[in-house]
Amino acid sequence: MVCTLQILTTDECIKEGILSKEKLTALSKQIIPDLYKKSKGEVGRIGVLGGSDEFSGAPYFGALTSLRETAAPIIKGYSPDLIVYPYLSKHYASKISRILEKLDVVVVGPGFGREVEQIALIQDIIETCKSLKKPLVVDADGLYALSTNVSVLLNYPKPGAILTPNRREAAKLIEAINSNNTHWYNYWGGNVSVLVKGYEDTFYTSVNKFNWSLLGGGSDRRTAGQGDILAGAMGTFYNWALKANLCDNENSLQVAQSVAAYAASKFTRTCNAHAFAENGRNMIASDMLHKIHSSFEELFGV
Repeated sequence: MVCTLQILTTDECIKEGILSKEKLTALSKQIIPDLYKKSKGEVGRIGVLGGSDEFSGAPYFGALTSLRETAAPIIKGYSPDLIVYPYLSKHYASKISRILEKLDVVVVGPGFGREVEQIALIQDIIETCKSLKKPLVVDADGLYALSTNVSVLLNYPKPGAILTPNRREAAKLIEAINSNNTHWYNYWGGNVSVLVKGYEDTFYTSVNKFNWSLLGGGSDRRTAGQGDILAGAMGTFYNWALKANLCDNENSLQVAQSVAAYAASKFTRTCNAHAFAENGRNMIASDMLHKIHSSFEELFGV
């Protein structure tokens, strides 16, 4: 199937309310790349940096979600389809940097850990991504590390970063930046957007007319690992939205972030709904992985 991209004109990009739910849904479908004559890696190289002895499942959920669309040996054992590097230590800083250079989008945080060395390494990774101008998704322990040094993300360059906190993590970030401003998400500059997860997912970006909230489409059962699935999906949709060039003016980044976040949120909620319909209260995160194909096909038709 060949997707014809809809490029928003300058007037449409600045028009108040242009990113309605209907427009977001349409653009989410249009960013999906055609697979025809594509070679390995052309659709995107997404790196999920995370995992520890205690939390080996989190990066697996994130990485496998992005793929299908010392914990390294453990994670590797989960799936032979994942490329796994056991390098999450400051001793491997140069190797990590070389890996980051090859990636289209970096997802940092799932299961990374919160020891002093791990926090410092996350902050170093953010700095490296900043210097490399890599699209960045920060989740889970990455958000915790950010809350201990919020300035590390200041003035992040294009093509920007997306934070994916839950309500509690968002409150910790707000406390860390000491902001009473309702536009606290602008602290890091115009290239950083935030998707606050919860019963209602809410997206915030520096261009307020591209903000949105999403209710429904999931279930009342939220499993451990669901946030990691969303982070992996976010990495994939972010890459696709950036490459789609949806908008032809200075708001192009914020449009791409808004569409990517909407697609990731809607997709994760649909996976959750399908898994809950089949498993009920017994649902776990791996049940959601089994619903990736059916959910993707339902939402995007490809």
